[in-house]
Amino acid sequence: MEQNSKLVRLFAVLRTIADIGPVATSEREFSDSVRQILERVAIAFDAEQAAILLLDGNITKLTCVAAHGFPTLNANTVVPLAGAQPQYWHQARGSRAPARPQDVQEFFGSYDSPFLSSIQCLAPLRVNTGPVGLLALGARLGRESYGAADVECLEMLAPHLALVLHNHSLAESLRNQIADNLRLLSSLHHSYDDALEAFATTIDCKDQYLRGHSVHVARFAAGIAGTLGMSEEDVSGIRAAGHLHDIGKVTVDKQFFSKASTLRPEEFRAIADHTVMGHQIVSSVRFPWPQVPEVVRWHHERADGSGYPDRLHNDELPLSVRIVAVADTFDVLTHSRPYKPASPLEDVLAEMTKERGRQFDPAVVDALLKLVSVQDLLGLDQALAAEYGPGPVPAKDVEVVESKT
Repeated sequence: MEQNSKLVRLFAVLRTIADIGPVATSEREFSDSVRQILERVAIAFDAEQAAILLLDGNITKLTCVAAHGFPTLNANTVVPLAGAQPQYWHQARGSRAPARPQDVQEFFGSYDSPFLSSIQCLAPLRVNTGPVGLLALGARLGRESYGAADVECLEMLAPHLALVLHNHSLAESLRNQIADNLRLLSSLHHSYDDALEAFATTIDCKDQYLRGHSVHVARFAAGIAGTLGMSEEDVSGIRAAGHLHDIGKVTVDKQFFSKASTLRPEEFRAIADHTVMGHQIVSSVRFPWPQVPEVVRWHHERADGSGYPDRLHNDELPLSVRIVAVADTFDVLTHSRPYKPASPLEDVLAEMTKERGRQFDPAVVDALLKLVSVQDLLGLDQALAAEYGPGPVPAKDVEVVESKT
């Protein structure tokens, strides 16, 4: 009879071991998976009370990940190990069945709680690198005590439970590292944005007609990119390129920007060369955004090949360039110039729609039309600032003008 009971227990544990893999690797949440595993363990050992606890790396506490039948223990309950000896956890081998008070004392550093005093069987869970947790069993059906046959079965089961906890800990550690890296990247991106906005302001302060232009272009370009469904990383790169697209203007004589009369050919060439000079400047810098140099050089190229400096056509231009070209023109047309007043927003949108496929990429213009409703331009800029930029440009800056290009 005893032999039959032992075989029944053995088969139940083997069945539990066979179930652990599929349950642990399913798409369920870890909490659901480990709860189902614990239910199988409890059935295999006829246990009315059972719990799986995860050990922290410093061996200062156990956290319950699944519990069954212990009145004071639930998932996420923390059991401190204030009096436990870390070296004991590293040295402990084998299950304790039946568990004596001194066994509980050695593992937990205490015996003074309803949960601890209810433990009748202990199985430390270990992997090659050390302890990862504990299986605790309490009262059994029929009040039967745990014996040698249970110890044998626990020794078979424990490595599989330990692996479940270890894999969970590794996954959590990886998730935390990824989250930390993303927070760092986010912080760096905000720092980059702040620095680039400040740099864009410096570029535009060459003349009063430039103020605010690069910041506006960065925001409009980011808004268009977002409307096109581009990734957050690509949007960040296009925003950075928008901030820096006119960096070459720092090499241009400031008197050309405020000239109200028609530019002489040599004056226009001096301004147009800001694309080439800017490209030379940014090409020597290792930006985290590959879009920057190409945008700086080609943001005055046009879809029909009529732009400068290289007379490229639409299909030769990266999408980032086509986006910034539309954003740049949109900002220029909606602001006053020394040689022209600002155009109404409705007229600007109509003009840019007419130039779909000739000067501008049709898809980019369509994205601009989706982004822009006929409203106060300052309201648009503030909305884009909240979504894509560090902060809104003051109202006085929205009404000033940019250069002739």
